[in-house]
Amino acid sequence: MGMIALESYHRVFLIAKSGASVPVRVQVDKRARRVSVRIDPAAREAVATAPAARHALDAISFASERVEWIAERLGALPPSVTFTPGAHVPLRGVVHRLQHAEGGRSVRLDPGGVMPVLLVPGSRAAFGDKTRGFFRAAARTDLAERVAAHAATLKVAPRSISIKDTRSRWGSCSSDGRLNFSWRLVCAPSFALDYVAAHEVAHLREMNHSARFWRQVERCVPDWEHARKWLQSHGAALHAIGDG
Repeated sequence: MGMIALESYHRVFLIAKSGASVPVRVQVDKRARRVSVRIDPAAREAVATAPAARHALDAISFASERVEWIAERLGALPPSVTFTPGAHVPLRGVVHRLQHAEGGRSVRLDPGGVMPVLLVPGSRAAFGDKTRGFFRAAARTDLAERVAAHAATLKVAPRSISIKDTRSRWGSCSSDGRLNFSWRLVCAPSFALDYVAAHEVAHLREMNHSARFWRQVERCVPDWEHARKWLQSHGAALHAIGDG
């Protein structure tokens, strides 16, 4: 069994045979029937779940017995992609190279060359924030357009649209009609972003995942299953974009 280094009640570090420190987040979920462990690719850590607080140590022990499996899975995650000059980042499914620009105020596209380039102006210290702001704005533009189209199809009206830095889900719909989306959707091909927009708009008619709900999604995006499978396959790589 791996050694345990306790940082807090909510997070521990297990030590693998290689000596690597393996992060494990401990959470209590009253809906759980037993202790379990899974990989959270967005947070790059394992999650040990206990059905009650008194079983938290059991969940840690359960994860400790599987520390080598956890280390292997975490090691196989896609590398983080930081918003730094020279980084290669997908925008609407097409890989772009980031480059610092000496002049100008707005991020601009240079489509020439082997790979399109995003020219990011301003100070080098603000390069990451400026790039992230550009991606968030692009996500808002694309999602607002697709939400409007799907809302017209389903004859519904969302109360608001917000762009978030979420890691646990691509989108959400509140009971009062507020739609939230991850900005990283703009990194994906347009059909994937379109599916998530349709998915959340459909919740304005069906706040569930019943057969009736999926019929609403299909009215907007007939090939929604393909898009969902794409996100399931590539989601970890998308969540690794913009770290640091």
